[in-house]
Amino acid sequence: MDKLEKLIYSVKHLPSFLYFGSVGLIGYDIYCDIIKETEFLNEYTETPLYILFFYITYLGLKNLKKNK
Repeated sequence: MDKLEKLIYSVKHLPSFLYFGSVGLIGYDIYCDIIKETEFLNEYTETPLYILFFYITYLGLKNLKKNK
């Protein structure tokens, strides 16, 4: 995991792009489920998206704890 973490942090705006991109897609999927009553993401793309969201959140919290 250390190599993946270094790869993510090597590009300047990649962590924020991955975080807010996954939040936007998850939010739009929830909007489509509730308001439009259609399916935007299927289960095969939704699961890795949630994993990515939680992993980037974990890295952000780890970085925040390291800075304090």
